[in-house]
Amino acid sequence: MSAQFSFDCLKQKQFFGGARCTGKRKERRPIATKRAMHLVLKSSQAVGRQSFLSKQHSKFVVELVQRLSQQWSVRIFEFSNNGNHLHLLIQARDRRGFRAFVRSLSAILARRVTGARKGRQLKGPFWDGLPYTRIVAWGRAFALAKNYVLQNILEAAGKVPYHPRTTAVPWQLTLGPS
Repeated sequence: MSAQFSFDCLKQKQFFGGARCTGKRKERRPIATKRAMHLVLKSSQAVGRQSFLSKQHSKFVVELVQRLSQQWSVRIFEFSNNGNHLHLLIQARDRRGFRAFVRSLSAILARRVTGARKGRQLKGPFWDGLPYTRIVAWGRAFALAKNYVLQNILEAAGKVPYHPRTTAVPWQLTLGPS
């Protein structure tokens, strides 16, 4: 039996951040605690020694995501480290925990990767824009978002070639039992 239709879902924006918010007024980020969210953090400066996939940073990034998710009660369904950007499929318990998770993750990563600290600040912004988030409904939309993150994992590992996101991938990613 399906859930009762509600007009509340039509009023709420389903995405926020990234290039979509450049030059626009500030508004409240939509957060759904009963649904999953796709979170993307991107930095053009994270290349070479500053890449999230470099030897000195890759293990730290994974451990940081795990530690912060436990600390702020954020459930991680999928996580992909692609060197210059991160994809996370998450579910937050509350708005406060989600905000603290994103704030902590972005700040600690920027400091670690650039070596910034008190007295040695960044020369400019490390992140390309605001963290991008999209609310993902359960079912087919969740499976597609999970496949998208899995595709990023496989591309970062070099298992499959990069495929532009304008068309469907030429291979099928299967969802195993979770």
